[in-house]
Amino acid sequence: MTNEEFIESLRHDQKTGNTWCDFHPLMKLLFCMSIGFMTMIVFKWQYGVVAFLLGTVLTATTPYLKTYLKTLGVMFLLGCVFTIVVRIYVHMGDEGAVAFYLFGKAVPVSAVISCLDLVFMIEGFLGIFMAFFLTTPTRNLCYCLEQIGMSATASFMFLSTFACIASVKEKLNAVRESQRARGIETEGNLFLKLKSILPVLFPVIISSMTGIEDKTLAMSARAFGVNKKNTALRTIAPATVAEKIIGFGTLTICIVATVLGKIYL
Repeated sequence: MTNEEFIESLRHDQKTGNTWCDFHPLMKLLFCMSIGFMTMIVFKWQYGVVAFLLGTVLTATTPYLKTYLKTLGVMFLLGCVFTIVVRIYVHMGDEGAVAFYLFGKAVPVSAVISCLDLVFMIEGFLGIFMAFFLTTPTRNLCYCLEQIGMSATASFMFLSTFACIASVKEKLNAVRESQRARGIETEGNLFLKLKSILPVLFPVIISSMTGIEDKTLAMSARAFGVNKKNTALRTIAPATVAEKIIGFGTLTICIVATVLGKIYL
């Protein structure tokens, strides 16, 4: 392969062969936003279950299912369980049909349904957006946003947010490996992992921020912020007719489902 052929191969989006991963970023974002915000607006457990199952099915077709389930499991334990306990405690003793008794006090059915609505709304909303972010390279999304008129500054801010998270994650993994090489126990339950990471979390974040000046100089050297149209090495092919139908069709269905859900549920 010549140098010209190699550079030309980088100009176009690299396909993975997976339908969901190769879906156009903007149409995929429209698809996930429609379902996610429908779940949040209606705020009923039925919609949350549908969003969660849809996100799980889509991610199951990709290599990211394990990460998807692990992250949602952690979010469920950290957020949903605490919320369930608080909600049940607040509604204990309220009037209405009794679901069960806890510590001698009646827990009404309405409290249980309220907990289910909140839990599945959180899981469904996070699940469908995780199905998007796990399978969509951030730079591809930024390229698409710039193509439809978003400024390069806003696109860079969006991209740098995720790049910073990835940088902190890499540094934490490096610290964990160095601790393991010194014989410090880093594997085990969640408490043990937090115990090994928390002491170095703040220094890692600070060290990640020390490179801001270097990034600023590098951006200035590349004429970032000049009021002219920016060019990019890579280009994203426009969305196909089928992708547009799926994206806008999902938006239409979700609008109708949201109206019906607010009326009848």
